[in-house]
Amino acid sequence: MAEYPQRVCPHCGTPVAQRAEDCLGCGAHLRDAKKWPAIRLPRGSLWLPMLLVVIAVLLWLWKPWQSLRPAVAGSASAEPSVTAQPSPGYEIAPTATPLQTAPPSPTPTLPPSQTVHTVEKGETLITIAKLYGTTAAAIRTANNLKTSPIHEGDKLTIPLLMADTPTPSPTQPPTPTPQVYVVTSGDTLSEIAKRFGTTVEAILQASGLADATGIKAGTRLLVPASLPTAVPVVVYEVKSGDTLSGIAAKYKVTVQQIKDANGLKSDALKVGQKLVVKGAVPTPAPTATETPAPTPTPTQTPVATPVYAAPSLLSPADGTTFSGSDTVILLSWLSEGFLEEDEYYVLRLRRAGPVAQLLPPVWTKVTSYRLDRALYIAGSVQEFFWQVSVMRKTGETEEGAWTGVEISPRGAQRTFRWQ
Repeated sequence: MAEYPQRVCPHCGTPVAQRAEDCLGCGAHLRDAKKWPAIRLPRGSLWLPMLLVVIAVLLWLWKPWQSLRPAVAGSASAEPSVTAQPSPGYEIAPTATPLQTAPPSPTPTLPPSQTVHTVEKGETLITIAKLYGTTAAAIRTANNLKTSPIHEGDKLTIPLLMADTPTPSPTQPPTPTPQVYVVTSGDTLSEIAKRFGTTVEAILQASGLADATGIKAGTRLLVPASLPTAVPVVVYEVKSGDTLSGIAAKYKVTVQQIKDANGLKSDALKVGQKLVVKGAVPTPAPTATETPAPTPTPTQTPVATPVYAAPSLLSPADGTTFSGSDTVILLSWLSEGFLEEDEYYVLRLRRAGPVAQLLPPVWTKVTSYRLDRALYIAGSVQEFFWQVSVMRKTGETEEGAWTGVEISPRGAQRTFRWQ
C-alpha cells in the first residue's frame, strides 16, 4: 500500500489526518486545503455488467430452449407467451403423445362356402369343378356366366360343398374305421372319392373339413369305407287285380317298403301304375314262349332304363310349415349308393303363392340342399313342391344349362309352406 507524506496544519503546524477538514490544534478550517483524491470508476462502468447478470438470470429461469417443441400437424399455431417461472428449478418436458392413426381397414374375406380361383392355361369349367369337388353349373351360376368359355387369368368365385351332417338311416350299420390318404400333386377330391368308392362330402365330413379350400399336396385325409353295393331294384307295372300285398309277396319284401319307396299313403293302386320295388327277389315263374314280332324302329326318348330306385325323401315332412326369413330349410333324402362321375341327384322345386315359379333344377352329388333365404317373401304364405330323381348328364344347352336322362323314377312329391 502506497504511503503519503504527513499532513500538517498550514496555520499552526499541527499534524492532521489526510482527510481532516478542521485543525484540532488551532481550529483553523482546512477546507481549502488539498484534499485526498477519491478513487472513482469511470462513469457508466458498472451498469453494463449488472445488466448482463440480470439478463443471464432471467434466461436461466425462463429456459426458452425447453419450450421450443414441434407443433402437431393440423393444430392451430399461436405465438407462445413468455412467462417467467417464479422460482428456479428443473422443468421436466412432458412426453409427446403419439399421434393416433386410424386402424387398417379389415381385408374383406369370402364366406367359408366360397373361394377364388385364377384360371390357368388349358383349364375348363369341368376341370376346375373337379379340382374343388363341385360342378361346372354351380361355378357358372356363381359367376353369372352365360357361356362356357373362360380365359387364362380370369378370377372365378368357386362355390364349395359344405359338409352337412345327413340324417342317419335307422338301419345303417356301424361305420368302419376310415383309411388315411395323403394327397399327392394332381389329385382331386372327385378322383379320390371314386378311387375309394365313396363321395366328396363323405371325405370332407370324415376329415373334419368344411370345404376343399385348404386341401393341397401332403394333406392327410380320412377316407371312409366304401359305400355298400346298391340293392337290386325292380320297376313293376301294376296289372288288373294286383294288390300291394300280392306284389310284396311276389318279390319277398314288405308292403311298407313298397309304400316308402314310392311315397304311397294308401294301398290303392291303378292299372298301369309303375312301382319301384327295392331289394326285390322275384319268384321264378314259367314264362310262355312268345312268337317274336318284327322289331319296330326305336324312337329316341330322354328316359333311360332305371338304374336306381326313386330317392326316398327324409325331411321336411310333407305339409310342414316354416316361419320367418331366418329359418334354415334343409331338404334331404336317402342316398342311392355310389353315383358315377356323370350321375347326379336332381332336385326340382316349384313354388306357388304371390310368385308362381318353376325354379331351375339343382344338380348335386350330395343328399341335401339348403333353400336360399332370398326366396322368402315377407307377409305372404308360399307353398313349395319338391321331388328328387337321379339323372345322367349328357350335355349342355347354349345357355349353359345341363341336360341329361333320368336313370331313376322321380321320388314322391312333397310340399311345405313358408310364411
